[in-house]
Amino acid sequence: MKRYILLLYVVLVSLLMSAQVNFQFCDGIYNESLKSHVERNVSLLLSEINKAEANHRQLNLTNIDIDKMAASGLKSLWTNIHFRCKFNNNVQSCIKDFTGYEIRKIYVEMKPIDNTYKGEIHKELTISFNKEGVITGVRTAMDDKSYAALLEGSNSNIDLRMRRELLNFVEDFRSYYVEKNIKALDEIFNNDALIITGRVIQTLGKSNVDGVSQKVKEKVVFSKQNKRQYIENLGKLFMTNEFINVDFSEIELMRHGSNPNIYGVRLRQKWNSQQYNGRQYSDDGYVFLLWDFQKEGSPKIHVRTWTPKRTNQTKDDFSPEDFFIPNN
Repeated sequence: MKRYILLLYVVLVSLLMSAQVNFQFCDGIYNESLKSHVERNVSLLLSEINKAEANHRQLNLTNIDIDKMAASGLKSLWTNIHFRCKFNNNVQSCIKDFTGYEIRKIYVEMKPIDNTYKGEIHKELTISFNKEGVITGVRTAMDDKSYAALLEGSNSNIDLRMRRELLNFVEDFRSYYVEKNIKALDEIFNNDALIITGRVIQTLGKSNVDGVSQKVKEKVVFSKQNKRQYIENLGKLFMTNEFINVDFSEIELMRHGSNPNIYGVRLRQKWNSQQYNGRQYSDDGYVFLLWDFQKEGSPKIHVRTWTPKRTNQTKDDFSPEDFFIPNN
């Protein structure tokens, strides 16, 4: 009996140790007080993620210094899918951005709650924090290879700092849909934004001879919306969908030829969602975003378009010069 209790104790200690995750900076942050606070805070966060995943429970962020919006977004993401930090010890650089700091390359393994998840299993987390060390965002990121390729891209009229900032906002933008964060989406769109959405509708073709269904036909229905209409429709969509998975790829960054504050982002978007009644929807298309960075750290999207992916199509043809944005 004593031997059994001792064995059980060893197993429990082993499980607790495996859930404990440590984080340290290797460079990029030189305020010792801030550095120490963030290292402890991120270590607590990653440990809690692993503990919650191991015990199949919700996250408890009570003892973590994280703002309300970041906590809400992370909990929304956790509702859709669980994940765990792959390594017990993580050492990464601190990256300075427009308004705060960021940590990249926290490697995680996605742990789908059911068989509806269609995304990548191995991903990375980005964690942002402000000058007080408060965590302001925890999101899954594009893979490091794609991110590095975009930072080192050949577009010479976009400097490295601005490319990094654009990619950060693109990652955040994608996460807002996954998190069903309607407040963040409401804030990031300009009040006069032009928004073109599309939806793929499938119908069954009929044989002229025997009336038997032959194949599925697809029809794309487009809709032009203003910001108010788009946000209202998104709110209804978020309420009726159990989860939304959005993946971005083939990202291209562009700068306006005459307005240095206007940038275009072209990307391929794969959308998968499931309503609470079990009905699923998916589409594959190209999104073009016209982004205004006149207010540093608080950009606004003036244009969002969507076109479906067609056979042999590699991208859409939009560019920043196709749209007029007045200077404030």
